[in-house]
Amino acid sequence: MWKRSKVTDQTAAGQAGIRKRSKVPGVMITQFMEELPEGMTTPDFTRKPIALTIQEGKLAVFKAIIVGTPTPTVTWSRANGEIIYHPNICLQKYDEASREHTIEFPKVSPEDADTYKCFATNEYGKAVCTVVLNVIAVGFSKTKEFQKTQAEDILDLRKRLKKRNPDGTREEKLMNDEEKVWEILLSADKKDYERICAEYGITDFRGMLKKLNEMKIVSHISALKPVEVTCDDYATIELDMDLKDPSSKIFLYKDGVMVPFCKEEGEELKHSLKQVGKKYIFTIKKLGKEDAGLYSVDVEGVNVFSTDFKVPEVDFAVKIQEVKAEEREDAMFQCVLTAPMNEVKWFGKSAPLTNSEKHEIIVSEDKLIHKLIVRDCLPLDSGIYAAVAGIKSCNAWLIIEADKDPANKGKKAARKTTMAGVCNDEELLKIAKEQQERYEREMEEKLGKRRRREKDGQLVPDAAIGDNNDEESANQQGEKSGKKGKRSKKKLVEVEEPVGGDNNDEETKNLQDEKSGIKGKRAKKKLVAVEEPVVDPGVHFHAGLSDCKAITGEAAELECKVSSEECQGIWYKDGQEIKSSEGITITKDGTFHRLKIHKVTEEFAGKYKFEADGRKTEATIVVEDPPRFEPEELEAFKTPVTVKKGHKATFKIPYIGREPIKVTWYLDGEELSDDSNIKLEHSEGYSRLLLTKLQRKDSGEIKVKLKNEFGTIEAVSQLVVLDKPTPPIGPLEIVEASSSTIEFKWRPPKDSGGCKIGNYILERQQVGRNTWKKLGPIGPEAKYKDTDVDHGRRYCYRIRVETSMGTSEMMETEDVQAGTKAYPGPPSAPKVVSASKDCINISWSPPCNTGGTNILGYNLEKRKRGSNLWGQVNPHEEMIRGKGYAVKDVVEGIEYEFRVSAINNSGAGEFSPPSEFVFARDPKKPPGKVIDLKVTDSSCTTLSLSWAKPKDIEGVEDEAKGYFVEIRPAENTEWDRCNSNAITMTTYTVKGMKSMAMYWVRVIATNDGGEGEPQELDNYIIAMPPPVRPHFTDAKIKSFMVVRAGNSARFNINFQASPWPEIVWLKDGAPVSKKVTVSNTEGTSQLLIPSSERTDTGIYTIIIKNIVGQETFSIEIRVTDEPKPPGPVELDENVPGTVTVSWTPSPDEKRDDRLHYMVTKRDSKKRTWHTVADLIFNNRFTVCNIMPGREYKFRIYAKNDMGSSKPSESQKWLISAKKEKFTLQVPESKPCNLQSPPRFLVPLKMHTAPQGYECYMSCAVKGDPTPHVTWLRNNISLNTNTNYYISNTCGVCSLLILRVGSKDTGEYKVVAENPIGRVECSTKLTVRE
Repeated sequence: MWKRSKVTDQTAAGQAGIRKRSKVPGVMITQFMEELPEGMTTPDFTRKPIALTIQEGKLAVFKAIIVGTPTPTVTWSRANGEIIYHPNICLQKYDEASREHTIEFPKVSPEDADTYKCFATNEYGKAVCTVVLNVIAVGFSKTKEFQKTQAEDILDLRKRLKKRNPDGTREEKLMNDEEKVWEILLSADKKDYERICAEYGITDFRGMLKKLNEMKIVSHISALKPVEVTCDDYATIELDMDLKDPSSKIFLYKDGVMVPFCKEEGEELKHSLKQVGKKYIFTIKKLGKEDAGLYSVDVEGVNVFSTDFKVPEVDFAVKIQEVKAEEREDAMFQCVLTAPMNEVKWFGKSAPLTNSEKHEIIVSEDKLIHKLIVRDCLPLDSGIYAAVAGIKSCNAWLIIEADKDPANKGKKAARKTTMAGVCNDEELLKIAKEQQERYEREMEEKLGKRRRREKDGQLVPDAAIGDNNDEESANQQGEKSGKKGKRSKKKLVEVEEPVGGDNNDEETKNLQDEKSGIKGKRAKKKLVAVEEPVVDPGVHFHAGLSDCKAITGEAAELECKVSSEECQGIWYKDGQEIKSSEGITITKDGTFHRLKIHKVTEEFAGKYKFEADGRKTEATIVVEDPPRFEPEELEAFKTPVTVKKGHKATFKIPYIGREPIKVTWYLDGEELSDDSNIKLEHSEGYSRLLLTKLQRKDSGEIKVKLKNEFGTIEAVSQLVVLDKPTPPIGPLEIVEASSSTIEFKWRPPKDSGGCKIGNYILERQQVGRNTWKKLGPIGPEAKYKDTDVDHGRRYCYRIRVETSMGTSEMMETEDVQAGTKAYPGPPSAPKVVSASKDCINISWSPPCNTGGTNILGYNLEKRKRGSNLWGQVNPHEEMIRGKGYAVKDVVEGIEYEFRVSAINNSGAGEFSPPSEFVFARDPKKPPGKVIDLKVTDSSCTTLSLSWAKPKDIEGVEDEAKGYFVEIRPAENTEWDRCNSNAITMTTYTVKGMKSMAMYWVRVIATNDGGEGEPQELDNYIIAMPPPVRPHFTDAKIKSFMVVRAGNSARFNINFQASPWPEIVWLKDGAPVSKKVTVSNTEGTSQLLIPSSERTDTGIYTIIIKNIVGQETFSIEIRVTDEPKPPGPVELDENVPGTVTVSWTPSPDEKRDDRLHYMVTKRDSKKRTWHTVADLIFNNRFTVCNIMPGREYKFRIYAKNDMGSSKPSESQKWLISAKKEKFTLQVPESKPCNLQSPPRFLVPLKMHTAPQGYECYMSCAVKGDPTPHVTWLRNNISLNTNTNYYISNTCGVCSLLILRVGSKDTGEYKVVAENPIGRVECSTKLTVRE
């Protein structure tokens, strides 16, 4: 909800100024009119600019996203001075794609450090947001270019950076055209590249783009966050960064010193880097005071981010404790700090918490006690909560106990007004007071040490490298206590010192030389502070006034503590002296001075000041008026309201508090609004809820919630709507249905209508009749016993529920028969409890179906094995009352089985299934140990066993009936049984064993007398197949492999061996290097050389060895590359008709013993290259059969296993030949006459073409001179008819008709003629429809 208050600043004429607070913290909105037109909105920030700490000379950017209708106008301003917009100083931009408004400082300088404001304005309002820019000058560098610049005169550099032109802009740095164009391109949009290149005469556009991409290291950086401390005692630095080259090196510096870090958090280094997409997160573990400093992140020597990490000197005096709360109850965590802090960071289940309706964060006036309240706790809120102060943290559990009342299961529990975790406030205040006094003593000691150093003349070192915290604490103490008086005065004097010292002294000397304009060595001058006489201030404050928030109508108190009890002081309010009056009491208790307001009103708000002996301290009382209830009214509201169905209920509660107050009513957590049955009335000082036409379902929790700008309060009551009960719940549970009695039960109604059940009203009808007999109210108990029944009759009942609100609908039951002969069902099969030669003890369970009546007893029968006759054990006139019996009428050695039947009022029911056969004999003795236990077979997962039966010794060990096999892994102490049921065979296979695991094995014999002693194997067993000597299973294994340098070399070999062998790889007889990866799996070994090099060439040997034997295999792996070409080629003739070709060896000849050469030649006659010689291992070859007068050229190739090199070509080789005069006699030629008359080589053919299709006719004619060809149809020339396409190519004459029609039918003739003769050829065309 917006918080509104009238503003007094000027707005447009006729407009009202309404201030609103945005949902984004730190943004203030001013609305120019009371009501906005439909669809129009005031400006607002959806993303505000964040504060930035950056090094001098870097790019600083503030970004904001602003919404509003109509579109707002965005402007920027700064607190000190005006913003100068210049391309080299400051630029304001807007990105339509991302809707971001930005202000950029291309090369930020210390003068740009300030507080900036962003204004968004339209005709309906404006929004304002402030942001701070901090500029850090760091005196270290990492790039060579910057080190060269650092060698220049430091003062000259600073002057050039700070120098500005008369119009306020910085002096333009002179650069050549090449530097200038790259600076422009780096900051320009891609669409402007072409224009800039044309302007500066760049023609190689691709080369420009390539160089520009190389110059860009970081293409995008955003979401810069300062150092944050988490609840796990970690500090993190986060930034979103898009690197042009993902392999760019990233460095982290602290105070100019490079910090080593690891890429995984699990490693032992203190600093680690985690990359998630484009997000980079630096983590600092095990935080300590030494971790404070300036952190900067560099990419390839370019700084992209800097931030300052400060560690306050604070710890927890009292840590938060575990809190147990009930559901819907509030819970509180409390802690006390050793030093004041404005706020601590609270975390709930690792998520940061802020002030909200769910969580409330409270800080005491002395800023030592911090509290977190979790409102309306639910089971979902259980977890670990933590508080973080500086680099210290503490955590505790919040345990929510759910409502265990079964009546509330599935319902939302009622809101509780109690709070869990509340400690003794007096103890916390006492601890906080002790911490404050200790803190003040430490501050006084630091101030005392500082004064002593000043008196000893050591002010300059303290000012240079002193404790900043002391100075800040002293300033805070002075400001807090408001001290104004005589303090030690310091003045600066100039002192000369000898030349020399550290860099700082040299810089100071250079500074002095520049100012004086003198070059050369001079005495160094230094500014020192000299203390003037100081006067004792006298009375001072031990504790000053603290700002106070007071609630209207309650008391408020201001308190301060001075150093002297005799001191008298004066109180002021808004500059006017005040004294004790009717509403204000001023008291003095020793060194404590107090001002108490008995009943706060608006008029008591203001600034209060206490002045004593020239010292003063100030505080502000802010009067708040949150909504609240009177205790009597609240108690009356909590009383549940009970109404009948269809009636109305009214809830009214008065309240006090500053308007406007938002009042919200809830029913079972659902917000209520005006409706036909709901009326909400809000008036000044009270709120009323009227609910009409209520139904039973409207019962529930009524909650009213009040909220204004100062706080929120809730009140809870209950609404109970009474109605008739619902019918009872069936079906009937028959307790007894005998010839004279029917007894039954039922379940109560699901909803009693909010009232206590008074009676159940029963009616009975005999089946077959139309009348119902009223049995009358029977009371609130849900059961009835009807004794007025006739044997064999069936009856039906109606049951209603009666309460004070009326009678429910009836529940009609099923028919129930009185005295029906319903026999019980069979009991369970009897079990043998014990057996001896004289007695067998039997037990059983009663039947599930009792036949509707109670079980009176049982009959037991027995039968011998092999007989069909059953005999009753108990006497016929006596039934067995219990569920067990001892059978004594047995014969020793005979085997018996038993069965039992149940008896009720109707008689005996069905017999049970028979029991197991049992011998009438004394109990058997357990068997002995099995004999000859051994392993018959084994594999990696199974083990086969065999044994012989144990011996049968009468009276000591009886015969075994079955066996159990158990195994135990060597590392365990417990045995695992392999078979759940005893086996009768004397062999067994154990499955599911782990390969090569060691097991102990034993077998136990068993019989009716129990289990005998186990028999173990003498030694443990290893799960493995029978021993196998290692051998290789591949049919063909290559022994030579060529690999191109840079590629990976992979060699797989399969083998078989048992037990698992030891596998060793060697290279040239020595173990392979760490670079080589060896992977061994079951039956396979792999050798992998990633990114192989020539040095990896060698003979690799695998040795497979186990207890049975060993096997080896060797492979030669040659890592090479295409050879480099040989050097220059020389030609020489030692023997006529031959040429000796020699060449400089290839550079790879020494590294590759398999390198050889190939010689090819080409002469001026054949013009093709052919091989002269190959496999030449020296650098000379003599070529024979060299013909004089021909030019020869030779090429030399270097070759190896990978291929051939580029050729080295020789110069031309020519041996001059003596030429003889050649005379050619040409015979006389006779003239030849080739003229001939025309004749057809291929005549025309008959054609039949479908109508509408094309038709093609052709013929071939010959003659000299070339004859003239004429086409005719029905003796009419077609040569000039455009409907026919006629061509004559090299004597082939053709005619094409594109679409044949009936008009094209006829005789076609071709006439060829020349001066010597004439010839004709004809054909006919028939058109088919």
